[in-house]
Amino acid sequence: MKTYIIYIVLILTTIQIRAQEDVSTTVIKLKDLITHAADSYPNEEPQQIYLLIETGVSGVSSDHRFFLEQGVQLLLKRLQPEDKIAIGTYGGSNTTIVSYTEASNASHILNELQKIYTITHQNTGNDGIDIAYQFAKNHYVEDSENKVIMMRNDQVTGNTIVTNASVEKESKHKMTRAERKEAGQPYKLGGAIAITALSILPEVLEIIKD
Repeated sequence: MKTYIIYIVLILTTIQIRAQEDVSTTVIKLKDLITHAADSYPNEEPQQIYLLIETGVSGVSSDHRFFLEQGVQLLLKRLQPEDKIAIGTYGGSNTTIVSYTEASNASHILNELQKIYTITHQNTGNDGIDIAYQFAKNHYVEDSENKVIMMRNDQVTGNTIVTNASVEKESKHKMTRAERKEAGQPYKLGGAIAITALSILPEVLEIIKD
């Protein structure tokens, strides 16, 4: 247990050190990506998102495949067409598999995502976290929210952790979420997602049917 706690502390410390100013870090469970996409987007501020996925010795397990694919699909639907995402891995594999691509090009992103099931022990000499932040730094976009979303395999709590975010940005995002709540879009209530006017349900059902 002590070793586990030390490992988590080291990971979070590493994230804080490596994240450049104005690049926020959100840590969630991989299986919570669908919830995160529904609760956090759309966002009025332009988005530049790097999805950083923890992989094991055999890549991403079949148990997590559903949550990953459906979560990415929902995220792409919730983002503005000009928002961009990149996808990379750390752990068993350390690489960027999708360069920053506009959400409007969803088919390309989803096709490239399939590579995550075939890569194993790639770039084991490098650190996927280092790669992610260097990539974000090299492609930094002014006047956008530059973010790394780190997805762990059930080894951290479902609560998101955000670092290096300014008070001004936090206030803006809270106000934006409040405005979305008034407009009948999803918001958190007692640790669960309350979906008003069933605004998200058709999107989720459509994705699952596909």
